[in-house]
Amino acid sequence: MRTRLPFLLVATLLSFAHLLPASDSIKSPLFYSINYRYGQNKPHRPIVENLVYPYHSVDVKMGWQTQGNKAWHTAYRNPSFGIGFNYATFNTKTLGSPASLYFFTHFPQYNANWGRMDLNVDFGFSYGIHPYNKETNPGNFSTGSKTNAFFGLYLEQSFNIGRHYDVFLAGGFTHYSNGALNWPNLGLNIPSVKVGMRYQPKASKVYRTKPEFERKFTFSTYIGGGSMFTFSSDTITYRSVLIQPSLNYRVGYKHRVGIGYEFAYNEGYRLHWNSIRKNASGKELLFHSVFASHEFLIERFTILTQLAIYLGNHPVDDKNYYERIGFAYYVTPWMRAALNLKAHYIKAEYVELGLIFDIGL
Repeated sequence: MRTRLPFLLVATLLSFAHLLPASDSIKSPLFYSINYRYGQNKPHRPIVENLVYPYHSVDVKMGWQTQGNKAWHTAYRNPSFGIGFNYATFNTKTLGSPASLYFFTHFPQYNANWGRMDLNVDFGFSYGIHPYNKETNPGNFSTGSKTNAFFGLYLEQSFNIGRHYDVFLAGGFTHYSNGALNWPNLGLNIPSVKVGMRYQPKASKVYRTKPEFERKFTFSTYIGGGSMFTFSSDTITYRSVLIQPSLNYRVGYKHRVGIGYEFAYNEGYRLHWNSIRKNASGKELLFHSVFASHEFLIERFTILTQLAIYLGNHPVDDKNYYERIGFAYYVTPWMRAALNLKAHYIKAEYVELGLIFDIGL
């Protein structure tokens, strides 16, 4: 189990590496930044209401500023992206001091001569939270693993103070979660602010390449599976496999919407049936659902959000819907590798890996 998250980290690193320019053909100027984050963990369940601790962290980043020489640069107002390292502390041994390695993207919301406002997204992995232990650390019921996903979403306002420097102020939140890869998996939610400075040694010329696209339908089939861990008298692994056909339509250069159907085998249903009787049958571990989806298209990457409604019986906390978010990368023009998170009412159930096959219509 403990090898799964490092494996996901390596896979994610390899996939994002395709975005980075080759060493002999760097077209986007480098920049460097450092910032300080301050906030406080906000418990979202009564069982973790004791975890009200201050959050202090420092980030260092290295990134690339796009210049508009590709269509997707212009479509997203010349975003920047790169890698970052975060070191944080909660000033308590209960939660520890996690270190995180992550990818970041800044999507400009407006540009002006004096500065700009960006939507900043961070995604990566952390190590160092002190996990729950009945004997040695009973106070942290938020997470049962040292390794966790690291996510940040901030609205950042920057101000130019010269040709190569700017300072920035941002507000948003940071999230740590093991995505149900261990138990417990309630996670940490930390509203916070950050201040920092960015240095870009080479001023860049901005181009504008006209985004062009074809409005068309695509038939897609997602085949995937995942694992989650929970606790009864011992740690138990539950697996899920699924097939998901869908019909999608590209409505703009950046957007694709779709509808579809999902059929899945979910061992997690044993949590419900075993409370009634033991040895749930195979039929009782099957479910099907319908969904609506939206995808952001960024070069060879897609970012998925999905809302689904169960059809028939669905013994999942009396909720008849679920959500899915995730990333996919076009390995070929017709096949994507996908990493998704299935959740119920924003509570993680499964981390999924799979392939998506696309056929243009």
